[in-house]
Amino acid sequence: MRNIRTGGLLISLGTAGLLALAACGGGGGSSSETTVPADALVIKAEDIKFDKKDYTAPAGEVTVALESKGAQVHSLVIFDKSNTVVGEELKVNPGQTKVETYDLPAGTYSLICDIPGHKEAGMTATLTTS
Repeated sequence: MRNIRTGGLLISLGTAGLLALAACGGGGGSSSETTVPADALVIKAEDIKFDKKDYTAPAGEVTVALESKGAQVHSLVIFDKSNTVVGEELKVNPGQTKVETYDLPAGTYSLICDIPGHKEAGMTATLTTS
């Protein structure tokens, strides 16, 4: 009986130790200290709106920084004139900034926050590249 208790205790302690290490592990992208390049197009998400309705950028490789200035999670999805998603969605938690580079030929793009209810509340904008 003594060996079963000791074995159970060791398993419990080992499991607790692994859980503690997992909780301390890094990653997950929760850092709000993203470096924003000087030439980036900065889009600020504020509550249920972007800071502007219209943005402009040079055509080609466009670096976009999405900054969350409100108290809610926000996203940025870019659609081309064919209503096709361009590149990766950016998603930020309150106080967080994420940066992504997109290949955007000359044209007009729709920007939306696809968090449920945000687009419907008017969280949309236009990006023109030339």
